[in-house]
Amino acid sequence: MQGFVQNYGPTVIAAPTATGFNRVAWIMPFVALAFGMAFVVVVVRSWKNKPAPALADGITIPKGGVLNEFREQARKETDL
Repeated sequence: MQGFVQNYGPTVIAAPTATGFNRVAWIMPFVALAFGMAFVVVVVRSWKNKPAPALADGITIPKGGVLNEFREQARKETDL
């Protein structure tokens, strides 16, 4: 094994030694993956917590059952 490493370098062995740059080469993909996942979590949370857009007159759009009541009232009044 040492003969191969001396002739061809540490790239010939399946598991490079855990010293120096080889250690960094093994750790960096996992660190990059963790940072990427953390970035995605931060971006998704910021999108989720984004406030609703403000309307010009300060009118808020009703949600849920109230909105359905208004729609039903508009249908009755306009005969649709």
